[in-house]
Amino acid sequence: MILAFGLNYLALKSRDAQVLVGVAAVPISEGSPLTADVVKFVPLAADFEAVGTLLLENELEDLDGRIFARSIPIGGLVDESALIEPGAEDGHRAMSIPVAIEHAAGARIVVGDRVDVITVVDGVARFVATDLAVIAHADTETGGLSTMAYHLTVAVDDDQALALAEAIASGSVEIVRSTGAAPMSESEG
Repeated sequence: MILAFGLNYLALKSRDAQVLVGVAAVPISEGSPLTADVVKFVPLAADFEAVGTLLLENELEDLDGRIFARSIPIGGLVDESALIEPGAEDGHRAMSIPVAIEHAAGARIVVGDRVDVITVVDGVARFVATDLAVIAHADTETGGLSTMAYHLTVAVDDDQALALAEAIASGSVEIVRSTGAAPMSESEG
């Protein structure tokens, strides 16, 4: 009898032990920043097998400023692996490239891809930068026409940043998804 009481007590106690985990309060697109208004916290059993991988309410402040590495539908659980540090690693800079979707490989570029950037000036195409790491991207509606702009964030060195800024200012930017492609030789750039 005492054993049954103890087991019932432990079962009820474990059912009552809950933690607050993050779920998407709105559809979250890849490249979006983590903010308090895009997640809400719901109770989940503390003994849930994957609770250690999920965003917990008490971790929100520590992860402030992170960005989403993938999209999460409304109501989807937010796991910590979906959040990455903004910016670039290895001493590079992070630079955003605004480009129309039709000039960005049809929006098939994802975080982790490699891209090349081409500009066309006076009818002559040239590579501006090659083998750039994509560290974030986002789609945005522009104007009242519901046209979509694509914003890629790439890791660049200082020379690449200047060359990209020049291409962006010229209004001629083409993004080539080069993930898995053979490296370009010096004569091709």
